[in-house]
Amino acid sequence: MARLGLPSLDRISALPGDVIAALRMIPEIVENTRAIESHTAALAEVAAALERVAGHTEALPALREEMANVGGLPETMRRLDEGLERLSALMEQILTALDGLNRSVDVLQTAVEPMGRLASRVPGQRKDQGH
Repeated sequence: MARLGLPSLDRISALPGDVIAALRMIPEIVENTRAIESHTAALAEVAAALERVAGHTEALPALREEMANVGGLPETMRRLDEGLERLSALMEQILTALDGLNRSVDVLQTAVEPMGRLASRVPGQRKDQGH
């Protein structure tokens, strides 16, 4: 009688060859099964990670909408630049006009000074009115 319930060698030798070949593969099957077990143990972590990713992707529609608003900024910036250019051109015109006004005031002041001197010589004018 064989130990541990294993069949005797006589009985094993009587088995067909393909059954013996299959029995020889049992250690490899056991090894592969252990590898499968260790790889599938990580599936719980993968599932948890996928749930976190799904949670994060819920924010994508709102993010897409915000990005669309940001996408409109180049047009806004272009319009602001154009406005600033127009404002700068107007400021240049104002500065040019002020320069012309200053020159006109200087010319006018120069022209009026002799009249002021003459007016001060007119009889009946008081000396303290020049102030």
